[in-house]
Amino acid sequence: MQLIGDRISILEKEKELSIVILSYRHPFKNILIISWMLLFTFCGVLAFREFIGAVEHDRRIFWMVFIGFWVYFEVSVLKACLWRWRGKEKILMSPGILKIKREVSGLESYKEYRMEQTGNWKRIIPDNRSISGFYENAYWFVGGERISFDFQGQEIGLGLQLKDEDVNELVRKLKHSYRFFINT
Repeated sequence: MQLIGDRISILEKEKELSIVILSYRHPFKNILIISWMLLFTFCGVLAFREFIGAVEHDRRIFWMVFIGFWVYFEVSVLKACLWRWRGKEKILMSPGILKIKREVSGLESYKEYRMEQTGNWKRIIPDNRSISGFYENAYWFVGGERISFDFQGQEIGLGLQLKDEDVNELVRKLKHSYRFFINT
């Protein structure tokens, strides 16, 4: 088994390459995001209580819209908490087949790609000066892909929030393995 950085492990077998990328974890930020989620949940319960107690039609509409936005952000942060706690990306390469999945519960299935329909492995350089670049690297957001490949005209991303040196080494390994598995 080969390790790249502290989050990536690579296992090479005769006819298969397996890569596991753990989610980025920071203990203090985990405490903050869980605390924020608990307080946000408490606020949502209070908002729902206000919605139930509201008599006027205008107030009920306001609380209904508020709760709709609250549910969206509650689900987003819950998803991020679960990803930070148990998340990992798995990449399997074998002759002619590429499989990728993002796993949190173990029940997720692989997305399968035929090797001859994929190509152009490259690193994604984030623009940290833009709002979208800042947002993608936020701890409470599941995103920030750093590696991509082309599949039938689409760009498929993976390698969430990896360090630059890890990205460079992993892209080199993926390109080498891709050339090997596409020709077998």
